[in-house]
Amino acid sequence: MFGLFALVFSGVAVRANNLREGSFTLQHPTEWNNTVLPAGEYRFEVARTQTNAKLLVVHGAKQSLNVFIYGESACMTCRNSSLNLEVHGNNRAVSSMDLSGFHVNFKLKQSAREKEEMSKIPASNEQVAVQTDSN
Repeated sequence: MFGLFALVFSGVAVRANNLREGSFTLQHPTEWNNTVLPAGEYRFEVARTQTNAKLLVVHGAKQSLNVFIYGESACMTCRNSSLNLEVHGNNRAVSSMDLSGFHVNFKLKQSAREKEEMSKIPASNEQVAVQTDSN
C-alpha cells in the first residue's frame, strides 16, 4: 500500500514542478540542440530541477529531446507563444522560444565549415505556434 501511495504522490510532485506545458507541430524536420526532430506533433514541459537550471522536455512520436535552460529572460512583450526558427534553404533550427512572459535563446551549434556554407545561403525566420496548457 505504501508503494502505491509513494508512486501516486511522486507523480503529483513531478507535475507540481512543471512550470509550463504545451504542444506544437513541426511542418518540417527541424534541428534543436544538435537533435533533428522530424515533422510531427510534440508536447513539452518546462520543469524545475534541483539546480538553478530548468529542464525543457520535448517529446514526439519518434523523437525526444531534453534541454537544460540556464537564465531564461522574463519577457513582458512575449504575448504569443512560439518557437522561433532560423531557416537556411531547407534547413531549420530552433533559435528561441517565447511563452507568455518568458523568453529563452538557444545556441545554434555549427562547425566552422557548416557556418561558412550557411553564410552563402540567405537566412530567413519562421515562427511555429505553441499552444500552452493552463497549470
